[in-house]
Amino acid sequence: MKKIALFPPELPPPRVAYSPAVKAGPFVFVSGQLASDLSTGTPARATLNPQFPHHGSDIERQTRFIGENIEICLRAGGAKLEHVVHFTNYLTDPRDQAGATRALTACFGGTPPPTSTLLVEELPIPGCLSEIDLIALVPGPGERLEVLTPAGLASPLPAHLDGPPLYQYGVKCGPWLFTSGLLATDFNNAIAPAARTTATFPYYGEDARLQTAHILAQLRAVLAAGGATLADVVKAEVYLTDLKDFFRVDEVWREFFPHEPPARTTVPVKDLGVPGARIAINLIAFLPGPGQIRRTLHTDEAPRPLAHEPQAVQAGPLLFFSAQMATDYRTGVPAEARLNPAFPFYGSESAAQVNYIVKHIDAICRAAGTASENLVRRRGFYTDFSEFFTSFATWGKAFPSAPPASTTIRVPTPLLVPGCKVAIDLIALIPDAH
Repeated sequence: MKKIALFPPELPPPRVAYSPAVKAGPFVFVSGQLASDLSTGTPARATLNPQFPHHGSDIERQTRFIGENIEICLRAGGAKLEHVVHFTNYLTDPRDQAGATRALTACFGGTPPPTSTLLVEELPIPGCLSEIDLIALVPGPGERLEVLTPAGLASPLPAHLDGPPLYQYGVKCGPWLFTSGLLATDFNNAIAPAARTTATFPYYGEDARLQTAHILAQLRAVLAAGGATLADVVKAEVYLTDLKDFFRVDEVWREFFPHEPPARTTVPVKDLGVPGARIAINLIAFLPGPGQIRRTLHTDEAPRPLAHEPQAVQAGPLLFFSAQMATDYRTGVPAEARLNPAFPFYGSESAAQVNYIVKHIDAICRAAGTASENLVRRRGFYTDFSEFFTSFATWGKAFPSAPPASTTIRVPTPLLVPGCKVAIDLIALIPDAH
């Protein structure tokens, strides 16, 4: 299995170091797609005529534009929309959620893939309302994409809401399972009664713990529908509207994942689109077959996370990282990743942090028997875009050719470690894995 960077000629060349899509065996990783031609900003066909601002929908036009580019990327990798196993839609305005869903439902048809929808602070191109990245998985011989219908979980949306739901709890293809980003809702109440404290006894519980436990119990049921358990989870993404909840989330995490926890990326978001929702979680699970490997990775050449998560987890040919930040987990942001305070204008702190992160990415890749040149997906969660270009130029030096697919968004500050300017989520290919 090898990594192939895809640069479809129908799409404009990237302005920074990323590949529009990357193919790795049966997988296609598509970079975050925005409604931009990368030369004029948002092109005319993705925006309303300013003379007629009430005769159409900006978000629906932009989403259709993005959908067309996604199809181009998938086609370049030998995949189709029907092979998408998870996509994430990053929006800046919750009022755009319904329009985006309507356009995406038309794009994907009657069987949409699992999805996560997140409200973020800013996207990297002004005027863009949505950014969508995704993973596709082309079934091998004798395999098919199976929609998971967990017993005992509510129908995704009440029938009285406008339009069909763009939602599946999860899908399975071969040894892989992907879930939607779940919230602590029962789709009738914004927050399920079992996942919230009561007005009568508001201090006899904590919403963060209750919501986390409710979500993980739901996810356990989704995995069970595909013959998997939480012990098979190799990657988790956790999105929090308040990072003060993280400690309680991690406490519950230890109860549900007592041994060999999955790699995990935890970042703040502005909102989750459902009033009262504090946490969203989506999972990737792997059921190793004969000769396939599932193992937890650790190297002393990279910092050990403080929380209940490993540096990375190998699942067959893929290596899933926990979020990488410029921290040693001892002193916060170490001197190596900071500017000399006596010379604050002689360098870029974001670039220094990216250099620090890249060094540890290299170490973790080596421990897994691969190299950073085999990264297939990168997602950068920034707290400040003012140094985005400088930091990305630093990142690009590590990838003179075939850089990974990439998504860049701005999230609320701070990150889990104050002073860190970017958290980077990563997947790498291990070409010689069996």
